[in-house]
Amino acid sequence: MVGVSIRATLAALRDRSSPVSAALLASLTLTVIFVMATRRRLRQQIEDDAAIERSRRAELEAISIRLTAATKAARAGVYELRERDHQVWWSETMHELYGQSATTFRPTVDAWLGLIHPDDRDTAAKAVATALRARQPLRTRYRVVLPDGTIRHLEALAATVTDPAGAGSRLVGIDLDVTERVAAEQRELALQQQLRNASRRAGMAEVAASVLHNVGNVLNSVNVSANLVSDGVRKSKASGLERVVALLREHQADLGRFIAEDERGRHLPEYLEQLARQLDAERHSALQELDALRGNIGHIKEVVAMQQSHAKLGGVTESCDVRALVEEGLRLNTDSLQRHAISLKRDFAAVPMVMVDKHRVLQILVNLLRNAKHACQATERADKCIRVRVAPYAAGVQVAISDNGVGIVPENLTRIFNHGFTTKRNGHGFGLHSGALAARELGGALRVESRGSGHGATFILELPLQPGESKHEQ
Repeated sequence: MVGVSIRATLAALRDRSSPVSAALLASLTLTVIFVMATRRRLRQQIEDDAAIERSRRAELEAISIRLTAATKAARAGVYELRERDHQVWWSETMHELYGQSATTFRPTVDAWLGLIHPDDRDTAAKAVATALRARQPLRTRYRVVLPDGTIRHLEALAATVTDPAGAGSRLVGIDLDVTERVAAEQRELALQQQLRNASRRAGMAEVAASVLHNVGNVLNSVNVSANLVSDGVRKSKASGLERVVALLREHQADLGRFIAEDERGRHLPEYLEQLARQLDAERHSALQELDALRGNIGHIKEVVAMQQSHAKLGGVTESCDVRALVEEGLRLNTDSLQRHAISLKRDFAAVPMVMVDKHRVLQILVNLLRNAKHACQATERADKCIRVRVAPYAAGVQVAISDNGVGIVPENLTRIFNHGFTTKRNGHGFGLHSGALAARELGGALRVESRGSGHGATFILELPLQPGESKHEQ
C-alpha cells in the first residue's frame, strides 16, 4: 500500500501541470518540514535532558562531597541496615569511627556488634531490634573498643524506613562520636559534686558561725555574772566575822561583863544583826547570779548539742516539722536581730510533716535570715521588720522570709541565684547559689520576689512532702 502510494505520488509529480501533482508537492514539502522540525525538537529535548542529568549528577556529587566533609568534621558515620537479610552498609567515616580499614573489614551485624564494648553490646543489639520491630526511631549510646584498646563513646541516631512491596524495613542513621561530650559531662558532674560539697561546707560554716555568735553572746552574760559574783565575794562583809570572833576570844573569860558593860560589847549584838542581814543579801545576790550562770551554761550546752545533732544527722532524711526547723533558725539569729532593733513576726499555719535532711534545710534558713537582716541593716527606716510565714502549698510546705529592707532591682532578680553574684560589699555570692542548689537537691525550690529597690524582698523555700516529689527546675 505504501509503495503504491509513493508510486502514485511520483507519477503525479511527473505531470506538473496536474492540480493533483501540485497538491502532492505541497504536502510532501510540509511533511519534510514537519519531520525536520520534529527532529530538531527531539534533539533539543535530548540535549536539555542530558544537561539536566549532568546538573543533577553534579549536584549529587557536590552533596556527596559536602556530606562526606560534614560527617568527617562532625566525626559522624552513616550506615544502613536491612531487616530482611541483615545486610549492612557503612560510609567511609563509619570505618574511621570504629578504627577499621574499609578494605579489610566487612561490616555485618555480628561484626558490628563485636566492636561494641561487652558491657554495652546487649543493650545496643536490643535497641536496634526494637527499632526495626516497632518501626520506630533509634536513639542509643554505647562504647566501642578501638583496635588499640581505646574506648570511644558513640551515639546512634536512626530512622526506620519501610520499603514497599513487602521488602521489609531499613534502619538508616548516623553514629556520632560523643567522647568529648561524655568527658565534659563527667567533668561537669564532678564539678557539681564539688560544688555541692562546697555548698554543704559553706552552709555548715553559716550555721556554725551563728552557733558561735550565740555562744559568744551567752559567754558575755556568763562573764558579767562571774564578775558580779567575784566582786561580791571581794566586797563581802564576811571578813567582819573574823574581828567579832577575835574580840570574843579576847574576852572569853569575862564575856558577860564585856557585853553588858563594855561599849564595844554592847554594840556587838546589833553589829551581828546587821552583819547577818548583809550576808543574807550577799548570799541571795550570789545565788541569783549563780542561777543565771547555770542557765547561761545550760543555754550554751543546748546550742552546742543542737549543732552536734545536726552535724551527725547531715545527709539523713527524716520526718520533721518545718515549723520547728524555722524556730531553730530564728533562735540562732534572735540575739543578732535584737541587737540591730529588727522586729520579728511569725505567721505559722498548720502544716504536714515532711521528709527532708534537717541540717540542709537549717543551712538554707539561717542564710536567708541573715540576708534579710543585712537587707534591713542597709536601710535607714526605723521600723525594720522580718516576717516569717510557714504554710502548706500544693506539693508540700512553703517557708517565706520577707523583709522591708533595701529590696532587689528587677534586673538582679534573674541573677540573684547565680554563682558569684552579690550586691554586698564583702559578699562572696555563694550563699544564695548554694541554697538554691540545696533546695533543688531536696526536691524543692528556692525563689525570690521583690517590687524593686526600697520595697524589701521575699525569699520562698518550697519543700515537698517526700524527696523528689517536686518538679521545680532552677
